[in-house]
Amino acid sequence: MYTHGMSSEQADAQAAPQASSPIAGNTADGRVADIPPTALDMRVGVVRTPLGGLLGAAAVVLALMISLLAFISIERSEAAMARLLAEKGSSLIMAFESILRSGMRSEAGVRLQVLLEEMASSPDILFVAVTMPDGTIVAHSKRVRLGEILDLEGREVDEARMYELEPGMPAHWGIMNMEGQRAFVVYRYFTPGLRDMPRLFPLPIIFLGLDVSPFEITRSQNRDYVAILAAVTLLVGLACLLALYYAQHARESRQRQHMAEGKVRRLEEEVRRKEKLAAVGNLAAGVAHEIRNPLSSIKGYATYFGQRFPEGSEDREAATVMVREVDRLNRVVTDLIGLSRPSDVSPRPACLENVVAHVMRLIRQDAEKRNIRLECRTARRVPDALVDSERLGQALLNLCLNALDAMPGGGRLTLAIARSRKRVCLMVRDSGKGIEASQLPHIFDPYFTTKGQGTGLGLAMVHKIVTAHNGEMHVYSRTAPPGGQGETIFRLWLPQAPAAAAALPQRRRDRAK
Repeated sequence: MYTHGMSSEQADAQAAPQASSPIAGNTADGRVADIPPTALDMRVGVVRTPLGGLLGAAAVVLALMISLLAFISIERSEAAMARLLAEKGSSLIMAFESILRSGMRSEAGVRLQVLLEEMASSPDILFVAVTMPDGTIVAHSKRVRLGEILDLEGREVDEARMYELEPGMPAHWGIMNMEGQRAFVVYRYFTPGLRDMPRLFPLPIIFLGLDVSPFEITRSQNRDYVAILAAVTLLVGLACLLALYYAQHARESRQRQHMAEGKVRRLEEEVRRKEKLAAVGNLAAGVAHEIRNPLSSIKGYATYFGQRFPEGSEDREAATVMVREVDRLNRVVTDLIGLSRPSDVSPRPACLENVVAHVMRLIRQDAEKRNIRLECRTARRVPDALVDSERLGQALLNLCLNALDAMPGGGRLTLAIARSRKRVCLMVRDSGKGIEASQLPHIFDPYFTTKGQGTGLGLAMVHKIVTAHNGEMHVYSRTAPPGGQGETIFRLWLPQAPAAAAALPQRRRDRAK
């Protein structure tokens, strides 16, 4: 048998349901893993999001970000161009007012109509119109429009429509169809030399129509630029996502390959172990009968001659030693035969709490002598397991005895029961010396032991019993540091009974009785 140990600080976490994993410590085939129980518990129940979904979501977010940035860039560019044209129109109106104001002070004077026609001769000015609040044109760059009503969006402007434009002293602007043309119109109250007029006198309004083509050309160029930039950014982003996808795919392929190689190694080790067991079985079948008969004869004669010598003599003591050694050889042969013969288990729904309670009663006295505290923890609503209670109790007792031997200076032995999906987990943990990493792959091999006494068949029998139940064994161990404690955890994953859920309430009532 092999010594082992486990700690108690994580018993609550281990009593919670968790799933079996091929990386959860050292498996029953001897493979060593470097993931502690707490890390394993955190991995249980994690839902993995498909990589395609993540990449699709990332592509959607990237497209939305690019669209938002493009929209903001276009808006800023158009706002800057509009502000430039508005400032230009406002400056022209101010210059027009200044010229007209200066002309009014001179003796020669300046005619408003002539000045409007001269201003409209510039190629980037489409029209200039001065109207009253009711839309009547009092001055226009086109002389024929004098006295008519200002045209806006194909209709004549009235006082209500003029009021909606909200003209004021700060210049307003807008792109609109005015005077039969699509123009960038800058407008405000027109006040050249009219500051001394009565306060209730209606102020005229000046409309300056600028060529809108520079604004639209700039807008078109900005849109093309932003579209090209967005396309390039999107392509780069998609290329990065594609590279990430292939990198993740390659990583998953390597992981699958590594898992497949590990599975092949485990199968090879299992085959070698079964070959060893088969060889041991053949050996046991061939020599067990021949050995037991001579052993019985030797024991009988040793007992006979021992009784012929006086009590306390050296000869009688030698005969007693011979009888004791014959019994030990007989136990070795019995264990060897039990390991080699097929496992005869009769699985039926059983409550693991009863099995654990029975084993704890058997070891309680021995544990008290060694100053070892026993604990039993069970998760809520644990179903029955489909096991042979007697054979499983034998395996559990073997593990517990090993745990007691692993704590010569005292400690804590914890037995926990939990569930995961369609299996029930039985855990044995002690705070003993732990198992060296180099020895973990061999702990289930027959006749492998580090104890001074023992046959080295105990854990091999445990593994055989668990395997006969269609279960699995996982082992995690941490050796004790100088002056500290180590830990070893054996997990036995056993099948759940089909009707366990229905039998649970009745079982609780039976316990209450």
